[in-house]
Amino acid sequence: MSLSVLAVKGINLPLLEKSGSQSTLVMAHFQGYTLTSKVFDNSLNPCWNEDMLFPVGKMGVTNDDMVTIEVYTYRTDARGKLVGKCSTHASPLLTLPIITMELKLKDHFGMEQGATVICKLTYTAPPPLNRQVYVRNAKPIQQDALSVIKDTYQLRFTIHECRKLAHVPCDPVVVLTIGRATRSTQIVENSCDPVYEESIPFVMYESPFEIAKMVVNLQILNTLRNDEASLVGEFKFVFMTAFISDPIGWDEPAYSSTDTCRTMFKKWIMITHPSENPKNIKGFVSLSMSLLASGQELIAPPKIESLLLDVMANIMRPSEVYAQYQKLVIRIHRGEDITQMSNPRVQVGGEEKSKLVKLAYTNPYVTLSYGGSKGRTSLQYSEYNPVYMEDIIFNIEVPTICDTLMITLMDRDIEFDGIDDHIGTFFLKLDTISYRSNDYLGFDPQFGPSYLNFYGRPREISENYTKFNYLNEGWVPGVAFRGRLFVEIFTKPSYSVGVFNELTESPADSKSKVENFLNRKTFIMLFGFIEATMIEKGDLAIQFEVSIGDYGNSMSSTTQPTNSLTASSQPMFDGTKYYYCNWDDGRPVCLFPCQWEDCMYRLHTLNIMERILYRYEENLERVQDFIQLEADEKEIKAAMKRALKDLASDCLMTLPELPPIHTNLDEKLRQLRHFKLKNISDSATDDVQNIKGNWEFYERMCELKTPLKDAFSEPQTQVPDLLVWMISNGERVAYFKAPIHHFLFHKRNPGHACNKFRSIQLHYLGSKDDRTACLLKCFGWFGTEEEYWNYDIPSDGRITVYAETFENQTVMGTTWSIKGLSRPEFSNPDGKIALPQTAFIPPKGWEWGEDWQVSLDFSSLVTEDYNMNEYTDRIFEVDMREAGKSWSSAKKVWMNIDMEEVNRSDDMPPGWESKSDWMIDASQPGDGESWQYAIEVDAAEYVSSSKPYHYCRRRLWLRERVKVGATVIPTVAEVVAKTGGWDYAKTFQSKFHSGEMNSDIVRRRRWRRMMNSRNVGPVCFEIWSDDRQVLVPPVMVLEFPEINTYEVRAHIYQGRELSSPEVDGTINAYCVVSCWRSTAITRTIKKQLSPTWDQSFMFKGITINGNTNDVRNSLPSVTITIWHNGANADVPVGVSSLKPHPFFGENYQVSRMKWYPVYTNGKHHGDILAAFEIFQTIHGEDIPFVPPPHPSGTGLQVPPGIRPILKQTRIEVLSWGLRHLKFWSGKPIINPRLEIECGGAILVLPNIDDVLNNPNFPQTAHYFDVPLPQENNFKPPINIRLLDQRPNGFTPLVGKYVIKDFTPFDPDWIMAQLTQRKENVEDEKDSDKNSLISEEVEEKEDSIAETVVIIEDEIDYPTGCAACLSKKKVVGKSTAGQTPVTIVDETDDWEFLSMYWWSRYYAMQGDQLLYKTFLHHELPILVVYEKEIETYFNNFSDSIQQFKLQRCPKLGGDPDDEDDEKDPDIGMYKGSFRIYELHTDVSKNRELIYGTVPTVGPIKINVRAYLLQGLRLACRSRIKENTCDPFLAVKLGSREIFDVDGSLKKNSRDPMFATFYNLTTIIPNMPQLIVQTWDWNATEEGRDILIGETRIDLENRYLSVKRPMCGLTERYMIDGPHAWRDFMSPVQILEEWCLANGIPVPTYSSDGKRVGVNGEMFASEEFEKHAVNYEDTTVWGEYKERTALYVLLEFGLIRDYVEKRQLTDPVMPGVPQGRILMWVDIFPFSEKPPEPMRVDPPLPVDQELRVIVFEVTNVETIQEIDPGPGMEKLNDLLVQGHFSGDTESQVSEIHTRAVNGNGVFNWRFKFNFQYAYLKRQVMIPGDIEDTYLDPIVTLKVMDGDPGVSREPYGYVHLNLSYMPRGMVREDWAVMDIIPEYEEPPKGKDEVYDPDDYTFVGPPKISFLNLYKAKKDIRMVAAVQKRW
Repeated sequence: MSLSVLAVKGINLPLLEKSGSQSTLVMAHFQGYTLTSKVFDNSLNPCWNEDMLFPVGKMGVTNDDMVTIEVYTYRTDARGKLVGKCSTHASPLLTLPIITMELKLKDHFGMEQGATVICKLTYTAPPPLNRQVYVRNAKPIQQDALSVIKDTYQLRFTIHECRKLAHVPCDPVVVLTIGRATRSTQIVENSCDPVYEESIPFVMYESPFEIAKMVVNLQILNTLRNDEASLVGEFKFVFMTAFISDPIGWDEPAYSSTDTCRTMFKKWIMITHPSENPKNIKGFVSLSMSLLASGQELIAPPKIESLLLDVMANIMRPSEVYAQYQKLVIRIHRGEDITQMSNPRVQVGGEEKSKLVKLAYTNPYVTLSYGGSKGRTSLQYSEYNPVYMEDIIFNIEVPTICDTLMITLMDRDIEFDGIDDHIGTFFLKLDTISYRSNDYLGFDPQFGPSYLNFYGRPREISENYTKFNYLNEGWVPGVAFRGRLFVEIFTKPSYSVGVFNELTESPADSKSKVENFLNRKTFIMLFGFIEATMIEKGDLAIQFEVSIGDYGNSMSSTTQPTNSLTASSQPMFDGTKYYYCNWDDGRPVCLFPCQWEDCMYRLHTLNIMERILYRYEENLERVQDFIQLEADEKEIKAAMKRALKDLASDCLMTLPELPPIHTNLDEKLRQLRHFKLKNISDSATDDVQNIKGNWEFYERMCELKTPLKDAFSEPQTQVPDLLVWMISNGERVAYFKAPIHHFLFHKRNPGHACNKFRSIQLHYLGSKDDRTACLLKCFGWFGTEEEYWNYDIPSDGRITVYAETFENQTVMGTTWSIKGLSRPEFSNPDGKIALPQTAFIPPKGWEWGEDWQVSLDFSSLVTEDYNMNEYTDRIFEVDMREAGKSWSSAKKVWMNIDMEEVNRSDDMPPGWESKSDWMIDASQPGDGESWQYAIEVDAAEYVSSSKPYHYCRRRLWLRERVKVGATVIPTVAEVVAKTGGWDYAKTFQSKFHSGEMNSDIVRRRRWRRMMNSRNVGPVCFEIWSDDRQVLVPPVMVLEFPEINTYEVRAHIYQGRELSSPEVDGTINAYCVVSCWRSTAITRTIKKQLSPTWDQSFMFKGITINGNTNDVRNSLPSVTITIWHNGANADVPVGVSSLKPHPFFGENYQVSRMKWYPVYTNGKHHGDILAAFEIFQTIHGEDIPFVPPPHPSGTGLQVPPGIRPILKQTRIEVLSWGLRHLKFWSGKPIINPRLEIECGGAILVLPNIDDVLNNPNFPQTAHYFDVPLPQENNFKPPINIRLLDQRPNGFTPLVGKYVIKDFTPFDPDWIMAQLTQRKENVEDEKDSDKNSLISEEVEEKEDSIAETVVIIEDEIDYPTGCAACLSKKKVVGKSTAGQTPVTIVDETDDWEFLSMYWWSRYYAMQGDQLLYKTFLHHELPILVVYEKEIETYFNNFSDSIQQFKLQRCPKLGGDPDDEDDEKDPDIGMYKGSFRIYELHTDVSKNRELIYGTVPTVGPIKINVRAYLLQGLRLACRSRIKENTCDPFLAVKLGSREIFDVDGSLKKNSRDPMFATFYNLTTIIPNMPQLIVQTWDWNATEEGRDILIGETRIDLENRYLSVKRPMCGLTERYMIDGPHAWRDFMSPVQILEEWCLANGIPVPTYSSDGKRVGVNGEMFASEEFEKHAVNYEDTTVWGEYKERTALYVLLEFGLIRDYVEKRQLTDPVMPGVPQGRILMWVDIFPFSEKPPEPMRVDPPLPVDQELRVIVFEVTNVETIQEIDPGPGMEKLNDLLVQGHFSGDTESQVSEIHTRAVNGNGVFNWRFKFNFQYAYLKRQVMIPGDIEDTYLDPIVTLKVMDGDPGVSREPYGYVHLNLSYMPRGMVREDWAVMDIIPEYEEPPKGKDEVYDPDDYTFVGPPKISFLNLYKAKKDIRMVAAVQKRW
C-alpha cells in the first residue's frame, strides 16, 4: 500500500524575495511523514513534476487522513519563507484511486493569495478479502462511469436497528450528516438494542460524481445526557465507499427514468468514540442506502431471514480498527433421547413381494449457523443417543455483532423423499453466555459442558401432527420435548484472517474431562390434579399426562412406563357452557422418578431472583392501586418506600455457593449477578430519598424491573421443562409448559409454584389465539429422592394406590359374551395389554388392602340434566309405513335424539317440575304438521316433503322443566346391583354411557383393588402379557381429610374500550364467568363499546379440599371471557383471570371495584370493571350483603356499596364542525352523521347539509344527562362515532374517537387553569420545556445581573424620547471586584434602534445590550418561537378541541388495506365538552355553559401576514450552486398572490423579505393560509420551483381562548414605535375574555390602578416596578388600560410574538426545506384593522474606525547575526493593520534600529466601512450576495527589513464586538492584557435546512459602545513565538 503525491506545478506564486526572483520547493506531509521535492529556480510558475511516494500503514488510508502541501522559497544563506500551504482530505482516494486537483494556497493567517498548486494523488489500496455474501449486481465502479451532470437526487438511508450500544441506560437516536444537512431518527426509550426501521431522505441537486465523494457522518447520541458524554459513537465514510466495497455494490451506472436506483441492503456499521481508543467498540448500526434519480423506484429488499444473512461479511469498520479474529469452538459431545422420525416397520413392495423391512428410527446430525456461516457434524445412523465428539470452529471477527447461535438437530431421510427433516432447533443467545460492559470486566462466550434441550411438535408419528412440523424449525417456540445435546462452547485466539468454519475431531482427552459433569441423581416428580374445568368439548373421555423430557411420556417406546398418566375421565356438562371432570371420589396424581444431572444450584439461584422480582411486582401492583384510587399522597409514598426498601434489601441476598464441580460460566454468572444486584440495590436506595407520589415516579420504579429480569437468565438449566398434556382419543389436544425450577423444592427458597395450589391454562396445540382448552387446579413438587421421603402433601393430602383393569364384552345376538372381542377380556383402557386380575402381584413393600371391586366413574351415576336448573326434554315421534300404503299410527314409536327407541312419560324426574306440557317443535323444517321424511329411521338426513319412496317420518316434541329440589343420585351399590356397573358404547373408541341402548355393541366395567404400603412412592406392576413381561403403573389418587364449602360472588359492572370484531365498530358483548365447576353468563348488551351489565353471580356449594389457610394462600381463580354475539357465530374478545378477595371469619368490608385488563394473545383488548369475593359457608351463619334482584327481573344486581355511586351528570357538547373528511371504501363522505355516546346514552348531532361548502353543524350547543359513576376512575369513556349515510339505507361506521379522561372538560378545572397567575414573564418561559427564549440569553442575563452596580449618570440624555426618563445607568463589574468590564446601556442611539421592529427581534436572539436596554427602559420585548407557535399551545385547542377520528375497517375488515396503513385518520371533529354533576335540587344547578353560544355561520375576517425573512432556504435551483432567487407566494381561499416583483431576492438563502400582505377570507370555508417560497427561474427553461410551504389554520387561532389573533404587547403605549396595535383596547379584551369564560365582569378602582377579576385583586404597582415615569399618560396610556393589560398577560394570553415556521415540499413530506420568520394578525372584517406595523430593517451606516498604535515593547525578534553576549538586539520594526473585509492591509512607518524589540510609533490607522447596527456586523457589498463579518482588527508586528522574513513576530486579533468599552474615569480603564481572539459562540438557531447553517449570534458587547469611549487606551500586541 502506498500513496503517491505528484506535485505538478504552481501558478501565480507571490514574490517574497526583494531580488525579483525566487526559487521554490514543495514539502508534502501525510500520516506523520514529510517528503521534499526538488528546487525549481527563478520562476513564479514553477513546474516541479516531482513524485513523492509515501508508505501507508496497515490501516490504509482513513477518512480522517489529510494531505498537506507547503511551498517555500529556497535560499542558500537563510531559511526559506513560507509562500503558502494547502490541505485536502485523503478520503476520496477510497473511492477514486487517482485524483487530480487544483489547490488554493493560503498564507499563515489562512487568507488566500491567488496562487494555485496542481497535484495528482494516486493510492494503491490493499486487495479485498474473499467473502461468501449476498451481492446484488455488484460491479466495479470506474471514475468515468459516474455522470458529472447535475440533477435532483435523493439519498435515502434506512436505519434498521442498533445492537450492543455501550451506554446503559440509553435512549438512543441516530443522527446522519451529509455535508451541511443533518437528519435524525426517532428516539427509542430505554434500549441498548433499539429497532428503528426508519427511512431518512436527503435531497440535493448535484452530480453522481460529486455525490459519490460526499462524506457521511453517522452518530448515535444518548438523549438521557445533555453534555459531551451524550455521544455514544460515530462512523464516517465516503458515500461511494460503502457501495464498491464487498459485499454489496451499485446497480447499473446509467441513470434514466426507467432505471432502478443504486441500492445497498443491510450494511452493518461499527461505531467508535472519536476521543477513545478505537478498539473500544461502542456498538453496531444496520442501515441500507439508496441513490434515487427522478423517476426511479426504490428496490424492495430481499426477503431473507436475518439469522441466515452473512452478517460477518457485511460489516463496515473504521479504518483505524484492525480486523481481529477469534475462534468460536462449539464442541458437540453427544445427543440423548433423540425423537424417532419414522415408523420402525413399514410395508414396501407390491402384493406379491410384500415384506416388512426395518428402517432407521432416526439418522441424526447437527447443523450450526452463526452470522451467516454454517457448519455441521458427521451423520450418525440409527441412533437415539448418538456420540459425535466433534468440534465445529467458526473463525469470527471480534467484537462480533452476531448474538445468536442457531443449533439444529436434523434427520437424514434415506428411504422416502430424500428431504432431511428438522428434529428441533435451539437459538442460543451469546449475550447470555458472555458479557461486555464499560463498568464491569466482562468475559468471552463460554458454555458448559451442559445439555441443551430441543422442543418442537409432539414426538409421536401421526398424520395429525404433520401440520405442526413448523414447530421443529424454531421460528415459533416448540412445545414437545425432542431431544438433548451435550455441548461445550469456548473461545481461543485465532491467527487466521477471514471468516470461515471448519470441522475437527475433539481431542482425545475431552471425553474424560467432562465425565464428572454427566453424573446423575434420581429425582421425584409429583403432580396432583385438583380440578379440571372450562373444558370446551366433552364428547370423549380425556386423560392428563405429566412429563419431563422423555420421562413420563406414556406414548414413548424408549422409556419405561411410569405413573405419569391419569385414569380416563368423562367430562360432565356444568349446565351453562363448559365441561369439567368430577374427581370427588379421588383426585388423580402422577408420581414418577427421573434421573438428571445435579444442577440444582443453578435452579435455586433462579428461584431466589424470581422471588425478588415477584415480590417487587406485588409491591408495584399495590402502589398502582393506591394511585388509581387517588389515595392520599402520604399513603402512596409509604407504599413506594416500602417497595424500594424491600427491593434494596432483597438484592443484597447471597446467592448459593457453587459446588466443587461447576463450569466456568457458573462462576462468571455468579459474580455478574452479584454486581448487577448491587447496582439495583443502590439505585433503589437512592430513589428512596427522592420519592414523588405520582405516575412519573411509578413508571421510574417500573424501569427497575428490566435490569432485574436481565440478571437471572440461566442458559445451563439442563433439566427439560415440565409438560402437562391433555389427551383425548389417543391424541394430544392441549398442553401446558413451564420451567422445572418453578416446582423445585428447597427448604428456604423453593420455586414459586412448588407444593402450592395453582390454576394453569392449557392451550390447544398449534392454536394462534389464547383460547383455553382446559383450566387445571393443581400442584407440583420436584425434588431429590431423599427429599421426597420427608415430603408432606399440601392440606394433609394422602395418596391411595389402586390396581386397575377393565373387563370387556361384546354382544353376540342378544347376549353379552367375550366371543368376538377385539381386545382381551381384561385389559388396560386402550385394550392393548392383557391385564387379568390374577396377573397382579403386589410389588415389594406393598400388600393388598381389599378385594377387587367395581369402580364407577361419577359421570355414570348422573344424567345429562345433573347441573342444569332448566332443561328441555326432546323426543321424536316416529311413523313408519309399508310400500304403497298410508301412514299408520299403529306403527308409531318414540325415539330420543340419538334415534334410540324410548318410552314417552308424562312423569317428572325427582326434584323437577313441569314448566310446559309436551308440544310439537314448529321451528324445525317440515310440512304443515312439522313432519320430516326419510327412507329409513337411521337416515342421515330428513326432508320436509313426502315422496313415495319415503317409509319413515318424524317430528320433534319438546317439554320444558325446572329444577325445584336436589337431584337424587343413586349410590354405587345401587347402580352396581341394578346394572352390574357396566358402561355401554357402539365401539370401544366411542363415548361410553350408563344404561343399555339397542345400538350398543360393546360394554366394559372398571375393576380396582386397593394396595397399602408404609411409604407411598413410585411403583409399577410386573405383569406377563402375551408371553412378555410388561410394566403397568397403578392408579394413584389423592384424598384430603378436610373439605370446606365456599361461596364465590362475582360482581360484573361494565367494560370499556372492548375490541370490536364487527365492521360497524360495535360489540354485542356478554361475559362468561367461570369459577371452579360453575359457569354463569351475563346478559348481552348490544351495540356498545362500554357495556354496563351491572350483574352479580353467586357460586354456591364450592367444595375445596384443605383448611382455610391453604385456601387463602391459593385462592380459586375466577376467569372472565368476554364474547361477541355475532350474526353467524360468537367470537371471543378477550380473557381476564383474577383472584377473589377472601372473607374467612373476618369482619366484612365492602369490596372495591377495580379495572381488570382483558388480553388476547398478549395484546390488550379492553378492561372490565368488577369485584370478586369468596366466603366460607358455615352451617347456621348467613353470608352478608346479599345482592338484590336485578331491575330487569333476571338475575341479581351488583349490591350498593360495591356498585359505583352514580350521579346524574350533564355532558354539554359544543359541536363546531367536521374537517378534512377523506375517502372511505373508495367513496367520499358527503352525508356524515356524528353520534356521541357515553354510558349507554347517545346524542345524535344534526346533519350537515353541505359538508363541502359549510362543514359546520347547523346547531352548536347540545347537552344530554346520563348517570355516571362519581369516581373518575370508574367513568366510562365518551365515544365519538362518525357514520356515513349512504344510499339504500347503508350507514357504516367510518371513524371513531375515545375520550378517557374527563378532567380537561371539568368547568372548575378549566376555570382554575384560566385564572392561574404567572409570577413573571421569565417564570413562564422557564416553565415550558421548549423555552420560548434562548437559554443563552437567559444565562447572559443572569451573569450580568450578578455584577451590576448603579452609579449616577454624568452624561446628558438625548431629548425627544419619552422613554429616556431614567437618570441611572448600569455598569458591569467583574466578580473579583477588579476592573469594570462593560456598561450595559446608555447608548445615544438606543432610541434610534428601538424604532425598528428588528431591534426587538435581535434583543431576544442574543443581543445582550439591546435586551438589557429594553428591560431597563420598560420597553415591550418580543417572544420568539423557534418552532411553529401551535406546538407550544396544543394547536390552540383550548376553546375548540380537535379530535382526530380513527379510521374504522372497511367492509370485510381487511387489515392490510393500503389506505388504512397510509392514513389511519378519516377526518377531524371540532368541538368541545363540559362535564359536571347535577344537584338533586334543580334550582341549584348551574346554567348551561354553552347555552349562550349562538349558532355561528360563516365568519369573514381580515388577515395580515407579516413575512420577514427566510432562514437557510433549500437550494432547488438547477442552474446555480448553493444559492437561490427566492420570492413569496401567499394563498388564502381562492386568492393567490405570487409576489415576484415585490419580494424577489436574488442570490440569497437568507432573504430579508420584510413585507406583509392583507387578505380576506371566510371561515370555516377557507380557513387555511398557505405561505410559499419559490425559486425564480430555477431551471434552464425559466421555470420556477417550489422551495417549500407552510400551512396555518386560521380558524383555530380565531376561536382560541389564548387569543393569538393579535399578540399583546407587554406595555400599553399610545405613542411611538411600540404603540398599541390591536383594534380592541385591553379593557375591552379583558371584559370579552371574562364573559366568554363565565367570569364576572372586572371592576376597577377610581384611579384605574387596581382591578378585581374573579375575586382576586390586581394592582399596576406589581408590574411597573422600575423608575420609569409612568405618570406621563401621553406615552404610556391610562392606568385602567395598563392594569387590564397586565391581568391579561397574567392569565396567559398570547404575547407579541414572531415564529419560525418550517417549510416543506408536499412532494417530499417531512423533509425540511428551510424556515420562514413570520407572524399573522387576524381581525374581524366588521372592524377597521389598525395601521400595519413597520418591519423594514435599518440600512447599514458608513463608519470610520481609527486605531492609534503608541508603542510596542518586548518583542522577541530574530537577528541573522548574533550581536554577542551583553549586546542589544537591533531591528527595524513596523506595525501592519487589517480590518474585516479589506482587501489590503495598512502599514505604519518603520521604527529603525529598535532596541530589544521596543519601539514607539504614535501611528494612526483609518478604516472605512459600512456597519449594520442590528446585526452588529460589517457589511461587505457583493455582486451576488452581501457578506456580513464581525468587526475584527488585526495588528501585526513585523520586521521592517525587506531581506528578513515577512512573517510577523507577533499579532493580535481585536474583535470590536468583544472589546471593553472606554471608561469615563482613567482608573477604570486599567487592563492587564487584551484577551486572545476567539470565535464568537454560535446562537441557538435550530438547523432546518438540508445544508448546515452556521449561525453566528450577535456580539456580546455592542460596537456602539466602542466608538463612544471617553478615553483612548494603549494597545499592546500579544507576543507569539515564531515557528
